[in-house]
Amino acid sequence: MKDSMYLKRLWGFTHPYRLAMLTGLVLLLLQVVATNAMPLLIKRGIDLFISPEQTTLDTAERVTGLQQLLGWLAAMAGGMFLFRVTHTYLMTWVGQHVLRDLRMEVFRKVLALPMQRIDQLQVGRLMTRATNDLDALQELIRNGFIGLLANLLLLVGAMVFMWRIEWHLALAFYGVLPVLAGLLTVVNRQSRKAQRAARSAVSMLNSSTQESLNGLFTLRVFNQRERMRERLHAQSNDFREARSKVVDWNTWHFPILELSRALAVVVLIVACGIWVPSQTGSLVAFLMYIRYFFRPLEELAEQSQQFQSGLASAERVFDLLDEKEIPPDPEHPVRLGSVAGEIEFKQVHFAYAEDHPVLRSLSLHIRPGQFVAVVGATGAGKSTLLSLLNRFYDPQAGEILLDGENIQCFALSDLRRHLGMVQQDPMLFSGTVAENIGLGREGATAEAIEAAARRVNAHSFIMKMEKGYETELGEGGYRLSTGQKQLIALSRILLQDPEVVLMLDEATASVDSETEQLIQDGLEEVRNGRTCIAIAHRLSTIQHADLILVLRHGELVEQGTHQELLRTDGYYGSLVEAMKIGLEV
Repeated sequence: MKDSMYLKRLWGFTHPYRLAMLTGLVLLLLQVVATNAMPLLIKRGIDLFISPEQTTLDTAERVTGLQQLLGWLAAMAGGMFLFRVTHTYLMTWVGQHVLRDLRMEVFRKVLALPMQRIDQLQVGRLMTRATNDLDALQELIRNGFIGLLANLLLLVGAMVFMWRIEWHLALAFYGVLPVLAGLLTVVNRQSRKAQRAARSAVSMLNSSTQESLNGLFTLRVFNQRERMRERLHAQSNDFREARSKVVDWNTWHFPILELSRALAVVVLIVACGIWVPSQTGSLVAFLMYIRYFFRPLEELAEQSQQFQSGLASAERVFDLLDEKEIPPDPEHPVRLGSVAGEIEFKQVHFAYAEDHPVLRSLSLHIRPGQFVAVVGATGAGKSTLLSLLNRFYDPQAGEILLDGENIQCFALSDLRRHLGMVQQDPMLFSGTVAENIGLGREGATAEAIEAAARRVNAHSFIMKMEKGYETELGEGGYRLSTGQKQLIALSRILLQDPEVVLMLDEATASVDSETEQLIQDGLEEVRNGRTCIAIAHRLSTIQHADLILVLRHGELVEQGTHQELLRTDGYYGSLVEAMKIGLEV
């Protein structure tokens, strides 16, 4: 039942190409007619011009008749060739376009998934669905839909023509089919199970391979290469065993078909000898139809692995497409014009997992233009606070207000246009320095990009690179140091020029003191009049804050300035002592 549902949904992606599909279907029908007409011509030639029991023609008439017959057979063969080549080209064209549409739909879906779901899905599995699974679906479209239809029409056509020629022989042949159908049903069912297991195994292997490549430096630092090698070896063995089962079950197709074809030939010869011993032409035509009947089955056997793989891939792709997306924007969103930057959390409760709350009834108030530092031990909920403000997640209870309006009343794109965020480990993309900085504002000029870089003191090191702003950074910006990546990311935010809030996940935590000072100077210039929130791990950041929010186990336990909190001699004091001796908080 599920298979038919997946095939129906996949078929829906072919609708924009109905004309090509219809043309392919017409060519397919012509191919089937031409193919099944050839045994009839041969039967007629045997009965009229060859069989001594049937023909009363002299030699000249028989030669003339055979020449005409050969002409018709040549025309039929040429038509079959032309129809098949054109049909194959059209179906390949359709398959490529449907694959493109499916890939774009999968990418659109991944981009629309909630962050909480993306956190749960592994990158390797998503890559498998966006590459291997979609390639398998292309084969399912090209060989599954039209290929299956072509083979079914050839099968049905052969059975119909058999019945019209001689129903006694047709009944004898039909008696072989239940045995063949039963054996193939068992094999196909087991093959499908094995294919599903193989697809799951390769997904796990891809995920681990991706993880090991991304974490190669860490594996070497902690001397874990051998452990990862053993893990990949075990998963490779699992994949090998799963694929072996697929191959094992698929190898049964050809022996079953060969045995059934031999049985059908024997049955037909015996039946012809009993019921219609004088109809030599009918027997020859039936033997040809047996070939036409079993040839599609052989093709299906060859395509069985592709077909089963395609169905398993369809299941995985459509399961992804059925994932819940980010909640849509309100039907009538509140429009953000000029924003002052007042932020308020009211009894906000949030948990990534239902039984493990991260924020518990959190309430806080930030005035416009304040520079706020958020401190707390690891797991206190600091990054979650910023993620909720950005609406990467929505709280399970409570509300978050921006200038007195619930942020869920705004369109996401409108909200995030006012929010700028630099993470501790900024993401840089393959491309030039200018392209990475320009990500902050579409259509930014070279002058604007350079101005943003100058404001955070990134211009000097950029100009020392071989091509300046046109230097290719490579994947992840591997050519840059951590501090340089931070400066590029800050340039990107400055170019975006968030109108109200600049949020920093301790952007200066991974740089040296000299670079930190350069960044701090740039931030002071752009922070003028803006609300700024920083997750802080350094005293140099905290001491300059207008307000310090102290989180502990998801609750706001203290708030005030640095000096005010030190005088209370509370939890904040212990955090400061930990900072002084270099402990992470």
